[in-house]
Amino acid sequence: MARLNNGILGGFVGIVGNLEGYMLNGRQIIRSRRKKTTKPPTEKQLAWRQKMVQTHQFLGAFTDFVKAGFTYATTGKDLTPYAAAVGYQLKHVFRGEYPNYTIDYTQARLTEGPISTEGIDAAVTIQGNKLIFTWTPDLSYTHGSDRVMLLGYSPVLNEAVYKLCGERRSTGTDVLILSDATWKGKTIETYLSFISENGIKCTNSIYMGTLISMSFS
Repeated sequence: MARLNNGILGGFVGIVGNLEGYMLNGRQIIRSRRKKTTKPPTEKQLAWRQKMVQTHQFLGAFTDFVKAGFTYATTGKDLTPYAAAVGYQLKHVFRGEYPNYTIDYTQARLTEGPISTEGIDAAVTIQGNKLIFTWTPDLSYTHGSDRVMLLGYSPVLNEAVYKLCGERRSTGTDVLILSDATWKGKTIETYLSFISENGIKCTNSIYMGTLISMSFS
């Protein structure tokens, strides 16, 4: 069943015969309906599917983060921020051969934008259940009011803690709190970015390293 949007001559959402209609970024898209096949998938197709599953599992733990982080990169394009984030990881983060792919978290990009991180000298340490991020304060008028974006991801838990709009870049420090004791003893992959105060432009994310919480208080 399809839904007409603008009368009999307008666009539609759903399936009509061999056509499928849907909306993407406010635009009407109509394409040929995909047909099911009885052919067994090739190894290349299986490899692609495995990468897709692993990518969605990874990004699915913090979809709001990558949606905010890839908004500027997809402005004016027929591509959603989340789809752009998926595409980047598919091209850059996988190591090994099918069916033994692993994600190289050092190569992941969780935000993408034109703001520079030159001279940022960022670092992260852990104290109990707190991830303490530091960086060189930027006191300039141009970027001093940018907001920090922080993320810690546990591959074992497939969970993330993050901030979309943390302290100002002029502050030089901010903290993430691990949500509960299930994080104790788990490997945590950490990332830092900055986003403009109006939420439009951002930096490319910076991989900050791997931490393990050995105590929880």
